[in-house]
Amino acid sequence: YPQLLAVLTRDGKHPWPDPALQASEEQSRKTQRAALGPVDTAGRQYAVVLAGEASSFALRIDVQHMVPWDTWPLVRNGPVRVVLALGPQAILLQAGADAGARPLGLTAGFGFAKALDSASQPFELQLQRATGPAEWPWRWLLGWALLSAIVLAALSALLRGARERHRAIQLLRVGQVARLNAMGELAGGMAHELNQPLTALLANTQAAGRLIDDDPPALLEARHAMAQAASQAQRAADVVARLRRLVEVPGASHPLQPVPLQAAARGVLELLEPEIRRRGVRVSVQGHDLVVDADSVALEQIMHNLIGNAMQALDEVPEAERHLTLMVSADNELGVFSVCDSGPGISAEALPRLFEPFFTTRRSGLGLGLGLSLCESLAQRMQGTLTARNAAHRGAEFRLSLHLAASP
Repeated sequence: YPQLLAVLTRDGKHPWPDPALQASEEQSRKTQRAALGPVDTAGRQYAVVLAGEASSFALRIDVQHMVPWDTWPLVRNGPVRVVLALGPQAILLQAGADAGARPLGLTAGFGFAKALDSASQPFELQLQRATGPAEWPWRWLLGWALLSAIVLAALSALLRGARERHRAIQLLRVGQVARLNAMGELAGGMAHELNQPLTALLANTQAAGRLIDDDPPALLEARHAMAQAASQAQRAADVVARLRRLVEVPGASHPLQPVPLQAAARGVLELLEPEIRRRGVRVSVQGHDLVVDADSVALEQIMHNLIGNAMQALDEVPEAERHLTLMVSADNELGVFSVCDSGPGISAEALPRLFEPFFTTRRSGLGLGLGLSLCESLAQRMQGTLTARNAAHRGAEFRLSLHLAASP
């Protein structure tokens, strides 16, 4: 037994020379079993005392030789710290890795403890494994980080693609509605412009037919020609009227429903976000959200047109001065949506004619001059108004006024 350093005895006449052994013997006599004696942590030793009637015995044990190193499951002198602890006292069996040399905050560790099944030797075996950056599985960590980054990038790309597809669908829908409404306005303008000359042509040909009829030398061929002209003129008027009915503004007869103004404005801004970013326009939405009675598609088209016109006006000023303010406010029983830009404003000559069909201020000549006229028509169909003015300090301001929705 290499762990036994010494076997000590004491007869009943002489006390132990070590008071600690004497105290352990008294404890053993009370419990009627062996008791733990003094522990020497520096020497890695401890004693066990057993009291007897004639003689008492003490064993001095070497802890280092108690460990079966040949069958020890841990690497000897490896990174695991092994301690045999008894309360605050600890006998070091294996020092383990020096975690104190690592940078503060970069040391992690694992611990394990188990009490020994011995009433006379109530030690606790404690194992600690400290780790630092040099021992961490960097390849696995970097691989996991790279895989996570790839997954996050893929999810971000999918979400971005979904948003772009949704924006494209919404812009396509708005564009289709805008083209149909523009056709309606165009047909309305053509009907208005052509109906008067066609009516006059019809009246003149009918009068000419009567005059020729009253003339004694009336020519049947001339009367027949005039009748044909009158018939064709009437037919042309019918065709124009039918065309106007066929291309009437979609949604004109749709019932009005409660629509939040600010939410509708933010939806349009989301559709125009790439264009806003490309032009370098700073947009702010102010005021409180109000709910108005409106046709959501028509309201969206008006907002889209007004914001688009404002951004085109801002192209004429330096990028640092391009500001666009959307305001939602209440005016008695009306909800007001206003678009105010920091552009050059509206000239005095153009201001009275802004809402006339086919009137445009674009220098490129690409516009048909139907956008604002269409917006005004849509506003009127929703029992609202659309007005324009120059802002107090700079730029133009367009105000759309609609009736507030009744509280539920």
